[in-house]
Amino acid sequence: MDIKQSLILLDIYLGKKGLQKSFVICGGASLILQGIISRATRDIDIVAPPIDTALEEAALSVANDLNLDDHWLNAGPGSIVKDLKVGWENRVVEIFRGTNLVVNSISREDLLFSKFGALCDRQKDLQDIILLKPSLDELIEASDYTKTRDGNPDWPKWVDKQFEITKKALGYE
Repeated sequence: MDIKQSLILLDIYLGKKGLQKSFVICGGASLILQGIISRATRDIDIVAPPIDTALEEAALSVANDLNLDDHWLNAGPGSIVKDLKVGWENRVVEIFRGTNLVVNSISREDLLFSKFGALCDRQKDLQDIILLKPSLDELIEASDYTKTRDGNPDWPKWVDKQFEITKKALGYE
């Protein structure tokens, strides 16, 4: 999926309906639009606000035109908000601006924290973390924060293990 092409077409569809929209994204699409990673992704994950009917209809039009999955634009990770550090809304950065559409991303810090949390949860985001190039202090902060995000008594030990793996992958040993 060409994310930029999808957003440009979404911007056009919104303009045809006389609509102005903005939203905040996270995940791979955010990293791609910022030039941090070059891998492909099949969707754009919206953190906030919730997708309304007008945006959903415009997104379906884009999906039909570009032969994308109907849920290429989704609010799947909306629950991530509860795991972001307080004040995340004040740290967002603009990563796409069209005539009718503005797309913001959670900050680099919040991306790192969410990716590290996802690594501990599902073990799929190590390469994204490496490409974010966190300092050792940033990695320690992400690890410490992630330890507070789960009530399982074994969680901190698991986070420590993932921290050690990530630290080594980043060459901090």
